[in-house]
Parts: sequence; C-alpha cells; structure tokens
Amino acid sequence: MVTKISVCLEVGPEGTGAFVPSCPGCWVFGRTPERALMKVKIAIAEWFEWMKKHGEQVPTETKDFDVEVAEMLRVDYNPVEAGKPEPLFWSELHPITKKDIVRTMRLMTYSREDLLKLVSNISNECLDWLPPKNPRTIRNCLRHIAYVEPWYITRLNVDLPSKRPRNVFKMLDYTRKIVVDYLRGFPRDKMSGIFQPKKDLSPTCNLWTARKVLRRLVDHERLHTKYIEKVLQMYEEKKHALLCQNKSKGLLRGVKEYK
Repeated sequence: MVTKISVCLEVGPEGTGAFVPSCPGCWVFGRTPERALMKVKIAIAEWFEWMKKHGEQVPTETKDFDVEVAEMLRVDYNPVEAGKPEPLFWSELHPITKKDIVRTMRLMTYSREDLLKLVSNISNECLDWLPPKNPRTIRNCLRHIAYVEPWYITRLNVDLPSKRPRNVFKMLDYTRKIVVDYLRGFPRDKMSGIFQPKKDLSPTCNLWTARKVLRRLVDHERLHTKYIEKVLQMYEEKKHALLCQNKSKGLLRGVKEYK
C-alpha cells in the first residue's frame, strides 16, 4: 500500500512554494505547482535520508509513498523571492505539545550540525564572496539565520534580548541559545491560539501560531544551508577556472619565451 504524504502549496503568479507538515525542514520551490510537487517528492525522500543520517528511525512504509495536496493558498506575490510574506495554513492552527517542541529542538540540532560542518573552516575571502546574480554572501546569510531565529519567537508577542555579538559565529551561538532556552520553557498559553505580532507587522499576513513558528525554525536554516552549499560549489568552480586560466597564461608565456 502506498503511503500518502500531505503537502501544502503556496501558489503565486511567478512561482510555487511547497512544504510538508509532517517533515519539518522539507520545503521546495518550483515555477509551477506541478513542478513544485515533482520537486517536493524528491525532497521528502532526501528528508528521510537526512533523518537516517542523524540516527533517526524512519518507518519502513515511507519507502513507497506519494504526495497529495492538503492545502493550496493562492497569493499575489512570488513565494520564491527572499523576504516574502509568511502565510498561515490551516494545518498550523493545531496547538503544539511538549513532544512537538522536543522534536523541533532535535531537528534544529541536526540542521545546525550540517551548517557548521559547511562553514566552520572556510576563509574570510569565501565568507565574503558575493556570487553573481545571487543576493547574499555566506557571511550575510549566516548573520541572517542568526537574526531571524529569535525573530520567529517574537511573532508570538514575546520580548527577547535584542543585542547580539558582532562576530557572526558567536552570533549564531548566542541567538540559538536564546531560542532553545525559550523552547525549553515554552509557556502553555503560547502553545495554542493565533497571534498578531505588534512589532514588524506584515501587511500581507500578520497571523502566527506556535506550530507555524516551530516549522519555520527548522525550514529556514535548512533552506539557507542549501543556498550556502550552492555558493560554496560556485566558489570552488570559480577558483578552479581561475587556476586553469593562470596555467594557460603560464603555458603561453613559456611558448613565447621558447620561440
């Protein structure tokens, strides 16, 4: 029997976002809903592999699965663009439990391990290299991750410390500790209900729930980790091309000198 996995779509005029409520951190974009559904099926299989890599037990029935659209939101913006609004899906109205919080913290640990493995030993040149036609350097992306994590918690009308270290790696550690400390003592009155943040209001969708916050805490870092992987690959390709170019110049210089 084929297992059905529910997918939520955010459909805009220029692109579609797809996320999987049962697989936090599984989020993809496509130009069309059909393309997004094709990509999300691949992403779900990769998500199960990600779980296994970090020692999680994956149900055997997930080896044979298909996706079905549980929700579809039609929006007038491009879901693919950075800084897009954060819509609220019906699946995110359910109250969270302590079990949900513990699971989220575990997934956040896996995501942070992956991120630090990528960036801990790269040079400042690489950190500050801006890839062509891309919006962020790796350093800027890391700073963004560190800034946004506590921002998600404030969507529940919670005040958190606003001062942060300037060093980007210290900032990542500092804001992660703030978020984890809050999750460990998550107030019961914030576990259910719909919240309208008083700060940083969104003109498109200013509605948040605890479940939506937990999802974004995992989605966001995983999404940017994939971006950083792409930037690192582009950086290595650039270095390789430059090395080949220098070798070619050296050979030409040698030929001229020989003549």
